[in-house]
Amino acid sequence: MMHSMAGAVFWSVTVLVLWVLAVGGAGWAAVRMIRQPRRQPPPSLPSPLDILERRFAAGDITHEEFDEARARLREHHLDV
Repeated sequence: MMHSMAGAVFWSVTVLVLWVLAVGGAGWAAVRMIRQPRRQPPPSLPSPLDILERRFAAGDITHEEFDEARARLREHHLDV
């Protein structure tokens, strides 16, 4: 009789521990997912007009070259 009582206590404690681990693990996973930083979308590529403006600002091209290139971009609608 004593042997079956010990077995029942053992299995009761084991099941209780497993439930605590399962619920605790689920709670830990939920908190981890909530606190995880949001992934930012990759930065968009600069438009051709942005690149042209940067080159002009850096002094890589002259004002005349800038105006000519900008006019060509507008002809082809590439500055959108």
